[in-house]
Amino acid sequence: MDFDLRLLRHARALAEEGSFARAARSQHLTQPALTRSIQELERRTGIKLFDRNKGRVEPTDLGGVFLAHARDLLGRAEALDREVATLRGSGTGRLVVGSGTFPTASFMAEGVAAFLRENPEIGIRVVNDNWSALVAALRRRELDFVVAAPPPPEEGTDLAVQPLSFRQGRFLVRPGHPLVGKPDPSLADVVAWPLICTGRLSAPIADRLLRARSGARARQPLPDVACESHEMMRHVARTTDHVLLSMLSANAAAVAAGELVALPLVDPATGVTFSILRLESRTLPPIADALAASIVTADRATVEMERELAATPPARAARSVPGRQRRAAEASAVR
Repeated sequence: MDFDLRLLRHARALAEEGSFARAARSQHLTQPALTRSIQELERRTGIKLFDRNKGRVEPTDLGGVFLAHARDLLGRAEALDREVATLRGSGTGRLVVGSGTFPTASFMAEGVAAFLRENPEIGIRVVNDNWSALVAALRRRELDFVVAAPPPPEEGTDLAVQPLSFRQGRFLVRPGHPLVGKPDPSLADVVAWPLICTGRLSAPIADRLLRARSGARARQPLPDVACESHEMMRHVARTTDHVLLSMLSANAAAVAAGELVALPLVDPATGVTFSILRLESRTLPPIADALAASIVTADRATVEMERELAATPPARAARSVPGRQRRAAEASAVR
């Protein structure tokens, strides 16, 4: 069967948007033009791809199978376009990388900025999401590589994993939180309060926190508030008694300004080693390796910043954050 990539893109957009009107806008088409495109694809395949359910357009069972293969085909075609553009010898090209919630808030901004200072002609699109969604997109070849927590080893046999630095999870609260005045709070003391964090905690971290909980909260899923926006997490932690589970470098500006306080509890089981994840079966252009190297450098720099923040009393924390790193942290806080 002769597949038209343009038609496949239109079908992918409709599946993602769930609406002909929104999908048409995303593809810069009129709604009748998109309808004709889907009808033509259904004619070529001989199957009904979509159903209308209560005002929402959803793939049929056969359509879902077809679209899974279409996404993979489009990912490969788009990756080929990017790689050819990069390898033409002009030094230009485009990369699409995924960044997990915590890397985005910590070191990715400086890693990308440092790369662009040396390679201003390269286009980059950074997709921010949780690690599970990013790894799925990587496998569809929609992303060149991903910076996130790796999946369990048994689920990542098709991935090349380049470990970055170990990041210690820390519990952060507002300055007037009852836990601030409690000497040497235990993990059980901390998780007795509602937690706010990324919605996709790794299984070992979630199990560790749940085992420390008792009473009615022990039956509740973690985190109590799930969010992929660090600015929203910080706002909730600053204005409620929720405890933020994060990293110091992701909250450097708020800690330096005295808006959040890192509790003294340090539990190694709540740490994570982020990684650069690629497909084993895919060879990336040299420019992707250059971006990865820049991200490694930025990761190491923020580890040093975390050590300084951890060792510095809150009143002096602002002076301990190096200028460029402080500005990057403040910019992340604004975002």
